[in-house]
Amino acid sequence: METKIDRILKLLEEGKGYKEIAKAVEVNHSYVKLIGSIYKRLKTKTAELKVETKDLTKVISDTGINPAEIIDIPKPLYENGREPYKLTGYRRIGILSDIHFPYHDYTALKTALRKLYEYEIDTLILNGDIVDFYSISFWERKPDRRNLNLERELVLKALDRIRKIFPDVKIIYKEGNHEERLERFLIKKAPELWELEELKVENFLKLSDFGIDYVKDKRRIEAGELDIIHGHEYRSFASVNIAISFLRKTFRNVLLGHFHRKQEDTKKTIRDELSGAWIVGCLCDLKPDYSPNNEWTHGFAFVELFENGYFSVKNHLIQGEEVF
Repeated sequence: METKIDRILKLLEEGKGYKEIAKAVEVNHSYVKLIGSIYKRLKTKTAELKVETKDLTKVISDTGINPAEIIDIPKPLYENGREPYKLTGYRRIGILSDIHFPYHDYTALKTALRKLYEYEIDTLILNGDIVDFYSISFWERKPDRRNLNLERELVLKALDRIRKIFPDVKIIYKEGNHEERLERFLIKKAPELWELEELKVENFLKLSDFGIDYVKDKRRIEAGELDIIHGHEYRSFASVNIAISFLRKTFRNVLLGHFHRKQEDTKKTIRDELSGAWIVGCLCDLKPDYSPNNEWTHGFAFVELFENGYFSVKNHLIQGEEVF
């Protein structure tokens, strides 16, 4: 048997006006208006619902509608878009991490670039801490080395040379914790300048001039079944076996830098599925003033990504000009 609610909804579907419906169904005009408001809300999911609680209670009772379907909650004030940067199809990927311009190791970096050229890569990932931003660090700094302009000039020259070595290669720059120093400095020391587009890292380093994509906000790079991060995205880690630590944190195949040393580990699940973690060495000075005695090693990685999403990793060490 057709109820009054059914008749109201049917006439709403036909595009009839509220007054016309109220007269036809012999109900109060405000009641039809309320049903119409709910009808629009359910149909569009965007219409705002303005209803008195007592009226809504009656309609819910009459219709059996779940109130959660028609009563919205406020939208968040801020939303973070952290979808992964995706690489698909067959790829030959070179990965350089932790160069720390202008405190790079010239020989190690030249060796890595030479080997990646021999690999005939089509994609180059600059995987974070490419720039040191020493002059705006919150750590103690030597006064004679605090020159942001010189740091920037050297980085721009380096990016220009890298682009010339790989003129047709897709270059992706993944933000690391040292790149975050610029934004952190502005927030703490010059918040009035924080919104200036010219002071965003990607603009400050003129990445678009070199045709370089910038991946920030701790987004991961998804290369088939391999996830690539800088390493600072997770706040705690094991100090001895970092690779095992990241396997336990990510439960995925993961490749990262950040720790300035080479490590890797592979595990097999009860279903005979393999997952691995690869920690890539750095290309910076191995004996910096703040930590001249350490376990750091020079290195870089080459990843071959196949059409089905599977991949192979060559996690290289560099000793002098030799690659292992």
